[in-house]
Amino acid sequence: MKQLSTLLLLLLILRPAPAQDTIFKFLVGFTDKAGTPYNIDNPSEFLSERSIERRLRYSIPVMESDLPVNPAYVDSIMFPGVSLIYTSKWLNSAVISTSDSLTSPRPKQFKFVRSVKFVAIEVIPAQGKRKAFEDKFGITTLDYGLSAAQIKIHHGDEYHSAGYLGQDMVIAILDAGFDYVDTLRAFDSLRANNQILGTKDFVKPGNNVYRGHTHGMNVLSIMGANLPGELIGTAPAASYWLLRSEDAMTEQRIEEINWIAAAEFADSSGADIINSSLGYSIFDDSLQNYTYKDMDGKSTIVTKGAEMAASKGLLVVVSAGNSGNNPWLHITAPADGDSVLAVGAIDFDGKYAPFSSQGPSYDGRIKPDVVAIGLGTVIQRVDGAVVSGAGTSFSAPIMSGLSACLWQKFRSFSNYEIIKALQQSSSLNPFPNNFIGYGIPNIPLAGYILTGIKPILETEEISINPNPVASEIQVSFASRVEPYVQYDIFDFSGKKMPLSGTITGTAIKGFVIGSVEVLPPGIYILRLITDKKYFTYKFIKE
Repeated sequence: MKQLSTLLLLLLILRPAPAQDTIFKFLVGFTDKAGTPYNIDNPSEFLSERSIERRLRYSIPVMESDLPVNPAYVDSIMFPGVSLIYTSKWLNSAVISTSDSLTSPRPKQFKFVRSVKFVAIEVIPAQGKRKAFEDKFGITTLDYGLSAAQIKIHHGDEYHSAGYLGQDMVIAILDAGFDYVDTLRAFDSLRANNQILGTKDFVKPGNNVYRGHTHGMNVLSIMGANLPGELIGTAPAASYWLLRSEDAMTEQRIEEINWIAAAEFADSSGADIINSSLGYSIFDDSLQNYTYKDMDGKSTIVTKGAEMAASKGLLVVVSAGNSGNNPWLHITAPADGDSVLAVGAIDFDGKYAPFSSQGPSYDGRIKPDVVAIGLGTVIQRVDGAVVSGAGTSFSAPIMSGLSACLWQKFRSFSNYEIIKALQQSSSLNPFPNNFIGYGIPNIPLAGYILTGIKPILETEEISINPNPVASEIQVSFASRVEPYVQYDIFDFSGKKMPLSGTITGTAIKGFVIGSVEVLPPGIYILRLITDKKYFTYKFIKE
């Protein structure tokens, strides 16, 4: 990229001497995979059994992009003083490090080298201040048991009660570090049941991810914690890969490449879901910054990686970003991905959290896709306390865990179908907005949709009167009867109103929703769910 080339020129002019405390990192791109010892007809040499099963289940072919980088190419660029950090098969590239910035031109002598790009500089010991995640809005101790709210707002407790807790599902968490997951009590069950499948550091290979940053631990607790009476995760029976792709000390483009390498590992190891509470827009060096125009689902390298992961059958769940009340305002990459489930934040009342990044994507698509509680989310803290935190970093894992429970029940459906069902089950569907997308997903309704329940909008099969309404709504079925009807009312921001219920009977032809006078004047959405269909109506409260 032109911007990175300019930065490299500046580094060459200003590079420190001696350079023994400075590490330069380069992305070396290869032209092809010719001569590789691997073959797509023998995928077991480079893909796990679970990864191959996923491709078979969803009819995803093994492709050249699945082949590892040609090891002979990698060996050829290992000059003295050069270390390999990792390779990326999707980018057909290798990330190398060296203390000599002048190493950059050397790999270019080979015809199989497509490009060499400077991607990061690391000063050892690091002199920069520790980068703070946007989630740090303040943490306060909560009463025990309040984690139920972040599950019940999606009716996820109904799936848990039915035994769907994420068993046999694998979630890969891409984050900055997982402090004390190896000792904290919230993860006793994960350790005892071998639900932590392993760890891997893509920032400093071989590093201990259990010491260095707390953010990934907080995220894991939202999905995997098992502290009865205090904090129960959204998928406590799932298994997890803990992958460090984020360098919390800096914000550089290499972190996007780290993300892709970690996503490749998640794919190859057989993960079902990627949870990434990370987003990229503004970097330490302004030459690397993105603009809103880049949030079009195809421009940033990390979004391209997320789309590739989705094409391999993984459900990619990411945080929308925490820029709703700062000048950036918009979603961050890879939340702009077309095949990515971007999750924004609401509070316990279902109200939009002002810090949650807004849509649409630059090319006009609805983003975020859905929302979960991200203001007051109950988490495990590094000192063992169960507390609350804020940020879309915490709303995304709520949805990752509940999606795992949903997908556990409906394994024959693809990642794309899971996303669509979640959107259609949400509180604002089919009237999404740029603040909370389609709204708050209803997990049981998403399951009904997957089994064939059809969305109906303003149909003659059913009528509501009067409209506008003052005090009560008469609901009537024109030509059919129902064994039960569940009804909910939402305001036009997606917040659920305190008027909901379930009508049961052998032949329901109609019913009355009373106490509508408690609603302030405005436009509302009435949603009715029956055994075969669900209906969505707009009405006006006078």
